[in-house]
Amino acid sequence: AVVSTQSTGIFVGLLKSTLTCSACNHKSVTFDPFWDLSLPLPRSKGNNPSLQSCFAEFTQEEILDGEEKPTCESCKKRQRCTKQFSIERFPPILVLHLKRFSEVRYRTKLSTKVDFPVDNLDLSEFASSTDQEAPRYDLVGVSNHSGNTFSGHYIAYCRTTGRWHRFSDSSVSGLSRSDIVSPEAYVLFYERRS
Repeated sequence: AVVSTQSTGIFVGLLKSTLTCSACNHKSVTFDPFWDLSLPLPRSKGNNPSLQSCFAEFTQEEILDGEEKPTCESCKKRQRCTKQFSIERFPPILVLHLKRFSEVRYRTKLSTKVDFPVDNLDLSEFASSTDQEAPRYDLVGVSNHSGNTFSGHYIAYCRTTGRWHRFSDSSVSGLSRSDIVSPEAYVLFYERRS
């Protein structure tokens, strides 16, 4: 079956990847569509990390060296490079996956509470261009995972007609706005403001 581009287009953004050669400073830029962004949970002591700090870690410049050295288009040989992501085009519906499962030693679930805004998410500092006005987003849904890496249960929180509801298998109940941000939040759904 063919899926219409109108329905898939509301979830598709464009990620810009910039590779900079340390030897000649040549920049290689690629663009890739994304349907969701998988954000790492920063290791912070004390306070809960914010969604902004997750984005900062995702877009942080990464050094590619050793076995990871790419071939520079200009030098024509493998060189130490830096790689950095930014968002070129923001989708109408932004889906953010919080990387809750760690591969260190053995698979574990991270129960870090990430502070994320329910209203007015501003991602302008992660836009590719300062000329581009980054949209603001409001949270419309959260997929929560309770349990561990081997078993668990998913519960959805959704905003409908301005009110929040909790959906768990066969039951639906009202939800207080103060209960939305929790250590079980796994996937966040944001809608761009008109």
